[in-house]
Amino acid sequence: MGYLACVEKLWDVDVHAASERDVCELVEQCTAQVDATVDRSQLVSSLAVAGAFSDVSMDYVTPRVQVLADKWITDLCSILNLNNLGSCEFNLICTDRVHPYFSEPSTKSQYKLMHSDAQPGLLMGEPKWKKRSQCVGAFMWALSRLDASVMSESVVFVLPVTLALVDDYEYRMQGLRASCLFVRNAEFARRSGTGSVLLSSIRACLVYRSDAPQPHKLLHTAFTAFVVVADAIQVDVQEWWALCDALVVNYGYVSDKIKELRVVSEQISIVCERLGVCVTRYLRAFIGIVTHVLESGICVAELQHVAAEQVTALAKACPQRVCVYVPSVVAALA
Repeated sequence: MGYLACVEKLWDVDVHAASERDVCELVEQCTAQVDATVDRSQLVSSLAVAGAFSDVSMDYVTPRVQVLADKWITDLCSILNLNNLGSCEFNLICTDRVHPYFSEPSTKSQYKLMHSDAQPGLLMGEPKWKKRSQCVGAFMWALSRLDASVMSESVVFVLPVTLALVDDYEYRMQGLRASCLFVRNAEFARRSGTGSVLLSSIRACLVYRSDAPQPHKLLHTAFTAFVVVADAIQVDVQEWWALCDALVVNYGYVSDKIKELRVVSEQISIVCERLGVCVTRYLRAFIGIVTHVLESGICVAELQHVAAEQVTALAKACPQRVCVYVPSVVAALA
């Protein structure tokens, strides 16, 4: 079996059904058969396949698989004389390995009678990309290595896929991370308006989901993405107030959950840095959050330390107003 045939065999693997051993064997075969005489465009396309098994944000990439894939990538980059990906290489990867799966649903939309309410409803076919997780892995890997200075030349490939991932519950984590990668070229994201489009989608993710596999990680990633994109496009005070609203709402959901409560609490100092004295609008609510942590009896020293840091940040942002709440903070510390 030649190099390209081996690459396609790996690309067609059902990553959620195949064993780690089988995947590792295929990756090793591909690495061993790397052929420098193959056309450059085909080598770049195969680089996407290697990248798909190197991106640790994908659940099918184990540490062992990543190590083997990284060796394959090193060999290919040496042949191609690549450090980062330019727009030509990135666009080729998306054309070959990403766009075909995101361009349309895997089946045509059809109307079906819903048994639950006996009303006709639209049953949409599952997107192709959800049946080929490798295309998401290839996209994430390639985007992380795309030269940010040429983002404008690849935006037609990056933005639609990123938005699709952010809006998808199962792959939201990848979409949020892709959003942060996209705004590395902050000037382009700001001037083109694409950053605002991303922020609008991210804003809808700032809600605690108890049914998520790791809800605290998803919540943390969503807050991080919001801050990164908001900083990049230099949003006004209204957007930061929207983040404050999200913190207060989420606190109501996670007040008895240690990991999630820490995530929410940590954001207070971040909005203090961005809003300064304007955080006074939410001072009562934020003091309520940190005093709850301090007096709740949660025996986690690290969490209480985080709460104390937020009090310091609030005092720095609006010192004259915080003094009103000193007695309640002191009582919580006692």
